[in-house]
Amino acid sequence: MFCTSLEWITPMGKGKYKGRRASAFIFDLDGTLVDSGLDIVLSANFTRLHFQLPELPVPTVQSYVGDGVGKLLSRTLGHNIHTGLTGPQGLPVDEDRHQEAMKVFADHYGRHLLDNTRLYPGVLDVLARFRNFPLHVATNKPQAFTEAILAGLHLDSAFRTIIGGDATPARKPDPAHLVTCLQGLSVEPKEVVMVGDSPNDINAAKAFGAVSVGCTFGLVPAGTVIAARPDFVIDRMEQLADLFPSRS
Repeated sequence: MFCTSLEWITPMGKGKYKGRRASAFIFDLDGTLVDSGLDIVLSANFTRLHFQLPELPVPTVQSYVGDGVGKLLSRTLGHNIHTGLTGPQGLPVDEDRHQEAMKVFADHYGRHLLDNTRLYPGVLDVLARFRNFPLHVATNKPQAFTEAILAGLHLDSAFRTIIGGDATPARKPDPAHLVTCLQGLSVEPKEVVMVGDSPNDINAAKAFGAVSVGCTFGLVPAGTVIAARPDFVIDRMEQLADLFPSRS
């Protein structure tokens, strides 16, 4: 039976950590390290207003986050408020409109991406605990936005590599995104821990052969995270420290 608490699905030895071993950690950004949902929503709604479309509720826009800016804007601009549908059943979004939307969003979000975005509680403590491990960020967010947020929160120096969605030929859930993160590092996939709040993170970890840790405190509903069947589920970032031993 799938366990939603801090338990390894298949026991791995004895003791507090049950024989678990980690050699590297990869973190998602939005909904995992940072609570960035409101700033993304505000910029997406600003883009809708640019096209004389009414704003969407925060939960609706947040449900469209996770697959990169391009898909976010296709979904938000394509959302029909009368039917509640997007995509083929929603409003048409042609290429010219989409390209203009990308520019509008990038300009607005680039100026406001730290207005409300903050680290989740426990992130600094966990990164400090695992500071002797190679730490990485793999996010479908564009590289420039990712670097700006981490630098603005004084967190960029904590990571060995930071790989945004436009900095790799294949992004999550493609495991090649994780491979790009780990270039130059000799580690076994089974000793890599992928921490994220969406099925993209969990499925990328599974395809790579890494350990997946699903976060229920992020932008994706907890039920969606659990349904993706990660190896672990955590409700607070601090709980990651209860899963793997640190290095002295």
